[in-house]
Amino acid sequence: MPRRSRPQPPIVVEGEGVFRLTLDSDHRGLLARLTSQLRELLERAPEDDARTRRLFPAAYHADAELDREYQRFMREELAASRLASLDTVEEILVTDRIGVAELEAFMRSLNALRLVLGTLLDIGDEDDGSESEASDVLEPERQMYLWLSWLLEWTVEALTAET
Repeated sequence: MPRRSRPQPPIVVEGEGVFRLTLDSDHRGLLARLTSQLRELLERAPEDDARTRRLFPAAYHADAELDREYQRFMREELAASRLASLDTVEEILVTDRIGVAELEAFMRSLNALRLVLGTLLDIGDEDDGSESEASDVLEPERQMYLWLSWLLEWTVEALTAET
């Protein structure tokens, strides 16, 4: 009876501070499209766009005026940081070997994508996104959310194994 081989993880620790992305070209293309869509959302969506709610969470829940002031000062900086991470992801999707800083940017971008999808799917803090109704019209988005969660888990595991 042939032995089943274990699938290769999407991120492999190659050495101190060096990682290898083993994603195939289809998955890399998918991530490139998703990062492009997230970039467009960050650059063009109005501040009150519900899809970005989790990307720019309230800092002062009890004081709306204070929170508006915080958002006015910090939103642009937060968006710029997210866009810089997306720049890095777009660069690393065409290579195999990356460093810690690139993998951390990859992790931040994966998390941002999950936050947007989680908002779309109305996934709460206690929900892992795996429950769905058979007729769920957002099933492809739910599967995407689960795949991004899986990829994020591997990314965190690679980063923690390296340290």
